[in-house]
Amino acid sequence: MATHAASPQLEVEDYLYTERAQQTDWSIFMSKVVHADAQRISQALTVPEYLEAWVCMPEQQPGSVLIASEAENGFRLDHWRAGNVIASISSSYLFCHLRKLRFAWKNASPRSDEGSVVDFRIRGNFGSSILELSHTRLASHEEYLWHRRLWQLSLDKLTCLLRSA
Repeated sequence: MATHAASPQLEVEDYLYTERAQQTDWSIFMSKVVHADAQRISQALTVPEYLEAWVCMPEQQPGSVLIASEAENGFRLDHWRAGNVIASISSSYLFCHLRKLRFAWKNASPRSDEGSVVDFRIRGNFGSSILELSHTRLASHEEYLWHRRLWQLSLDKLTCLLRSA
């Protein structure tokens, strides 16, 4: 009888946990020291040809290619492998200033069909700056993990490229 009484309690707790998990706003916050001035960093964040050089998709493999292109008020990133697009991200600028950028980010993939928001802030100027990233409103833990890996790989590559330039 005690086992039977405990069962509804577990179901209620499981339901409450699931409901809370669904309401969680998965967010990513990162900052990197970048050995470049604000102008160069801003260009790297907005010019499609530069985006191709540093954005690294988590499932990138030899033979896969990232194509960046201008889109209305933003850019689009398509990750190609074996002649197929396996990930496609579109973004549109909500505002774009030298030191502050915000864009709507939509990852059209099987992982999610919802949009999120990416903010970049550049602090400092002359030979060294701090680049702050905030990626909010991710829809799920899976989206959070995928984007966290994307930003870790990409920001590491960006700092290396700008250091060597």
